[in-house]
Amino acid sequence: MIIDWEHHASPEEVYAKRGRPGELQVKDGMIGMILVAEAYQIDKHLEFMDAAGIDMSVLSATLDAVEECRTTDDWYAKVMKEHPNRFVCFAPCIPTRGKPALEELDRAINVLGLKGVVISPQNDGEPLDSRKLWPFYEKVSRMKIPLYVHISNTPVGYDALNARYNLNTSMTREFDIAANTVRLIFGGVLTEFPELKIVMSHFGGGIAAILERVERSVPVLGIEPPFDKPYRANFRKYFDRIYFDMAGYYGGMNTVRCALTAIRPARLLFGTDYPYNFNNKPDEVRRYIDNIRNLGLSENDTEGMLGRNAAGLLGI
Repeated sequence: MIIDWEHHASPEEVYAKRGRPGELQVKDGMIGMILVAEAYQIDKHLEFMDAAGIDMSVLSATLDAVEECRTTDDWYAKVMKEHPNRFVCFAPCIPTRGKPALEELDRAINVLGLKGVVISPQNDGEPLDSRKLWPFYEKVSRMKIPLYVHISNTPVGYDALNARYNLNTSMTREFDIAANTVRLIFGGVLTEFPELKIVMSHFGGGIAAILERVERSVPVLGIEPPFDKPYRANFRKYFDRIYFDMAGYYGGMNTVRCALTAIRPARLLFGTDYPYNFNNKPDEVRRYIDNIRNLGLSENDTEGMLGRNAAGLLGI
């Protein structure tokens, strides 16, 4: 079974607030993505999945308001009911919005039957190790659902990457999720919440390429790390708990090979970032799947990356 972990969809009434299809999204002076009608056309999702050889997709979206989350949750429940063998949906949540956000998450999971939760690595400017997110982590831990962290569309705090050309889409987002992956460990999130099942998008921003440097920097953090000596061994213990999806790099195999130098195949989840990657060309997704199969890994590792790892997280 091929499961696409990163597959984006929103109801039209929510998506329309960003602009019209074909427009380039700009927020707070930062360039985002080109808006596409396919984002809310479920028939187009199914058509693409069938042509690409994808059996099931995990639908997600990151939003700006609790009311948008509520509308999206209702729509997701309808999509899952109509296509129970093709879609699993994750509830969008803004964990810094307090009781209303957590109550809506509770409704989405326990009433509507959604299967996980998705947040951004920045929430109202707060990183993942902000203590303001502790009540959210406590709730998700009790719920025993996957927590998916998708890149922030317009992350703040990276002024050095402001330019007259678009570095936000190509670089800033990836740096931000890589930094927040490390924050989960150094900031004590994984120590305090051992039951969390966390998935980071986009290979964790390509974190494998710098992981050796991060590991060796543990003794000079400047503060006592929130885990016991030996620090490097324990850093790796926590890092190995995190899952990473394989979307966001357009099927680039150099990225996959780099990821495998630091991330175990059992922690990698196939993804496409549809409808924003692959230019609506399902043949390119098929090529990506074939390239993964031809990496020379064991059948167990390969099939795990393509779907079994995701199925285990989803309980299907």
